[in-house]
Amino acid sequence: MKKRFRKILCPIDFDRISIPALELAVRVARQNKARIVLFHIIPKMGGANLSADVEEVATQSLRGVARKWLRGKVPHKIVVRTGEPVSGLLKAEAELGADLVVMATHGRTGRKHTLLGSVTEQVVRRSTCPVLTTRPV
Repeated sequence: MKKRFRKILCPIDFDRISIPALELAVRVARQNKARIVLFHIIPKMGGANLSADVEEVATQSLRGVARKWLRGKVPHKIVVRTGEPVSGLLKAEAELGADLVVMATHGRTGRKHTLLGSVTEQVVRRSTCPVLTTRPV
């Protein structure tokens, strides 16, 4: 049987809702003998030095997430980028050759959804690979 998913992109925004998505990504990765790419995108800010510092903190934080949730379970890689969340994630998906994106959604509805938009919704609409979403209960 051919394995469908080899590389799973899992965006982490360091919010509590990212963890159920990561747990789901681990289950899918184990079933498919896949690698998980922990991904975080830092919104563009002024000042190159500040951005480098924030990138280092994000990288260290993702290493902590990997130690706690991935070590010994599945192979993984950490990727931190700076840019706009949706286009940055879609660009990473293409560049990294992701077969699947597993990500959380905040589950906002109504006015909050209209005002804040939804990164997850835009990724689902524009992604070139399957997107598996999970929302908080």
